[in-house]
Amino acid sequence: MNDVENIDKVVKILRRIPPKSLRIIELANEIPIVDGSFDVNVLRDKKVDIKHAIDEAAAYGTATLNAVNNLVDVKAVT
Repeated sequence: MNDVENIDKVVKILRRIPPKSLRIIELANEIPIVDGSFDVNVLRDKKVDIKHAIDEAAAYGTATLNAVNNLVDVKAVT
């Protein structure tokens, strides 16, 4: 594999990583702290949003880990 092919492969791998705008960080900042812990009532009200945010963060982590593993494979081949 030549340099151009390697660069193309790396670009394709990196494009598979979703943008880093994780909703879980925004949600954490929106939930008030009561006595050192998140407000349980607000957590309950945002349960569906929190579940979606956790799924989004997990997908981002998986895509990032897959990209890292693919990049390691590219390096091993070159």
